Amino acid sequence: MIYGIALLLFILGLTTGIPAIPQLLRMREIKKNSSTTTGIVQLNNGPHSNEGTTTGMMSSILGKVNHPQFFYRTPDEKELTIEVVDSATFQARRYKPGETVEIVYDKNAPWLAYVQKEWDNAFRDLWKAGGELLIAAILLALGLIFKLPT
Repeated sequence: MIYGIALLLFILGLTTGIPAIPQLLRMREIKKNSSTTTGIVQLNNGPHSNEGTTTGMMSSILGKVNHPQFFYRTPDEKELTIEVVDSATFQARRYKPGETVEIVYDKNAPWLAYVQKEWDNAFRDLWKAGGELLIAAILLALGLIFKLPT
């Protein structure tokens, strides 16, 4: 039993941590030559992708996935948008329509941008994955030390 729980926690740790790593690497590249601005969140309330301002709301196996768009302006008055995936399966939506958020963008390529909150979320996921892997290792070690049955 304990080995099964350790295996499930190990798999959970990998599925939490592996997607955060490339996301953090991409954001770190943007951050090297970055500037910040504010952006406005817009969400789609319509069931079809051509309604509202985003690519739409889709259904997944675990819940609804929303794609909020963030409209922001660079100092040279270019208006750009970026989009993130915001899942409402286990938590409330991270972004509310009309909310103002901090956008970090590359000065040389302002279309390369991310929402500062996403940087924080990726770090949180990496720490969470580390905790899940640590607990899995502790459970495995306890099972082996006390010679618990499989």
